[in-house]
Amino acid sequence: MSLILCPECGHQISDQAATCPYCGISMHTMHTEETVIPVTEQPSQEPLPTPQQPRRNKGMIWLLAFIVALALCIVTYMCWSNAAEEKLEMQRYEEAMLSTNVQDLKDYLVQFNDAPQEHRDSVSARLNLLTEEEADWANTVAKGAKNALMEFIKAHPKSLHRGEAEDLIDSIDFSVAVRKGTAEAYAEYLKMHSESRRAAEAQEFLDNKKASEATAEEKAMARDVCRRFLQAVNARNEEKLLGTVSDVMASFLGHNNASKQEAVQFMNKLYKEDITNMNWYILDDFKAEKNVEGSAAPANITAHFTAEQKIERTDESKEKDVKYAVTVEITPDSKITKFNLRKIQ
Repeated sequence: MSLILCPECGHQISDQAATCPYCGISMHTMHTEETVIPVTEQPSQEPLPTPQQPRRNKGMIWLLAFIVALALCIVTYMCWSNAAEEKLEMQRYEEAMLSTNVQDLKDYLVQFNDAPQEHRDSVSARLNLLTEEEADWANTVAKGAKNALMEFIKAHPKSLHRGEAEDLIDSIDFSVAVRKGTAEAYAEYLKMHSESRRAAEAQEFLDNKKASEATAEEKAMARDVCRRFLQAVNARNEEKLLGTVSDVMASFLGHNNASKQEAVQFMNKLYKEDITNMNWYILDDFKAEKNVEGSAAPANITAHFTAEQKIERTDESKEKDVKYAVTVEITPDSKITKFNLRKIQ
């Protein structure tokens, strides 16, 4: 007896077998075509294949394919995640370098501790600069001086506090104009701050000031009325004095709706028993303006001036030279309707 290979499945079978015990194929017509293996021939050392081997090969292929696909997914996700992180870091870096908020820069350094070193160095340098700027601003505000504010703007032109500094300078300059109260002061303010939120107020002052300016003729008339009033006092002339005042004055030395006789009483009180003579002089600071507020044209004229009173008296111990700040309002028909004075020396 000899062993032969089944032509269908390849298993070794006896040459006397009618069918293959492995695959069941008939062997009658194939004996002459099969390869005969002598019984005494040493069988192959390779393990005989089993019917399950093809299925195992397919399982291994699917497992390997899954592992490769999973690895590709992981690599793809990591690449996408890194790209997204780099994009976010770049966006936050650009925002931090443009920000004037100290906290924005601190947040960047905390969130992106693995950012490129050049980015972290740039943000750190800007953070130090802004920290110094905040200290400078605190010192500038504490000083509260215009020069200090201007120096801060010069040192930190892009500072978040620049607007505050400019507004403080504007406020200081406007306060100066208000304190001086002159058209020149307001004009100077507008020259420096034409776009200021206070510019309209300054312009209104100038417009009113211009409208209230007395003409040369009006100033001359007002000065003449004041001069005649004081000359009447010097001469103690009641008739001339009454000729300079209205029948009913709006105010005379603080008394409202004063009669003409109050002017006479004022003159008589000035002449004490020891006074032998007196002279009133209008000094060179005489100013006159129209009283346009709340009044219809023609407007009254308001005069402001310093008057010097020189007194001759028998009592040498008493004052002989006195100065007064005088305010007089005069009607268009050249009559005094308000008279007030305040001793200044």
